[in-house]
Amino acid sequence: MKLSEFRQNLEIDKRLYYTAQESDTKAKDLELILDVVKNINSSLILDDVLALVLMHAIEITDSERGFIVLKNSDGRLEYKLGMDSKGIKLPEHFFNISTSVVEDVYFTGRSKFIEGAQSDVNKNLSKSILNLALQTILCSPLTTGDKKIGVIYVDSRYLKSIHKKEITYTFEILAGQAAIAIRNAQLYEDLSIAKENAERSDKLKTEFLAQMSHEIRTPLNTVLNSAGIIKEEIEDKNNDGLEEYFDIIECSGKRLIRTVDLILNMSEIQTGTIKVEPIALDIYNDVMHDLYEQYKIAAEEKGLKLHIKKNVVVCKIKADEYCVNQIFANLIDNAIKYTHEGEIKISIEQVNDSTYVSVSDTGIGISKEYLHNLFNPFSQEDQGYSRRFEGNGLGLALVKKYCDLNNAQIEVESEKGKGSTFKVIFNNT
Repeated sequence: MKLSEFRQNLEIDKRLYYTAQESDTKAKDLELILDVVKNINSSLILDDVLALVLMHAIEITDSERGFIVLKNSDGRLEYKLGMDSKGIKLPEHFFNISTSVVEDVYFTGRSKFIEGAQSDVNKNLSKSILNLALQTILCSPLTTGDKKIGVIYVDSRYLKSIHKKEITYTFEILAGQAAIAIRNAQLYEDLSIAKENAERSDKLKTEFLAQMSHEIRTPLNTVLNSAGIIKEEIEDKNNDGLEEYFDIIECSGKRLIRTVDLILNMSEIQTGTIKVEPIALDIYNDVMHDLYEQYKIAAEEKGLKLHIKKNVVVCKIKADEYCVNQIFANLIDNAIKYTHEGEIKISIEQVNDSTYVSVSDTGIGISKEYLHNLFNPFSQEDQGYSRRFEGNGLGLALVKKYCDLNNAQIEVESEKGKGSTFKVIFNNT
């Protein structure tokens, strides 16, 4: 073999060797990066993620210090974390003189590697290189998609024998994966803050409504009690005209109290502060009997008949007692309100493992077009100042919510001008 051919083959072998070495190094670097990525994605707490990212960046590059700056809501870079190779956090003033390289990398979107900077007179040296006698600087943008979120920076005062291509390649991969982990943590933090604000707002709203309920209920009860006492005093004095006014006061006061109760109940459901405690109930003896006696008088005052019947002696359900009371108080109250003549029937049936409780009336009924809006809050078929019936449209919305909370179903059958039937089904299994 000629000497020229030998040299040529030797050069080829050397290139193949270094290519193989380079591939092996890249494979090891990628394996290391995979372990790092797994580690930095082990948390969604932003401070933890930043610390993990910086610790690995310093370790991979064998640097002395590292810093992370992130873009804030005003679009400016903001110092987030500094750390040395021992894991000790560094205050912000340690980084103040290192901003020139960082800003250049952020705005250009390109990584920067500076090695042997002190001895290279052609370098445009930053103040950090001069003042800290830095020999090695490596800085990469933190980018997710086309969105720049910050910069990661490491440096050292010692000149290291590092191949620029390999270290930049590894560091940029780390920066890319770090950006994803940091962005995920930022989004999680934003969601957590939004959730906390919403919960705080709900709590304040509930406290406000509870306070307003107390402030309205207390004077109203005082007015109603005082009116009742005065009414009793004049009953024997044949003042029929005055008695009518006292009846108006009592009716209006009770209407206001009911409105306050409905608003507060709806608020508790919407904010999730209501506590549901299912217990074994006899639907007739524990609930319906008292409601029947309570509303029988109201029905008779309108000339209506109120009936109740059941097909078994004991009719057990498992539900929250307050919720069940509210469900049927609203249904019976509505039946009386929207019925001018005829009757209201309450029926209780036990069929296999289910209990059916129906409230039927011979009232004005509901149009087919409106049925799908029936359980929406503040909704009534008659709208505006000309509507014929009092109310705020919360009663049936609450009925549906209370049914849902107790795993009960509610069904409606109605025909305009002929009446309505509301059937609540409790599954006892």
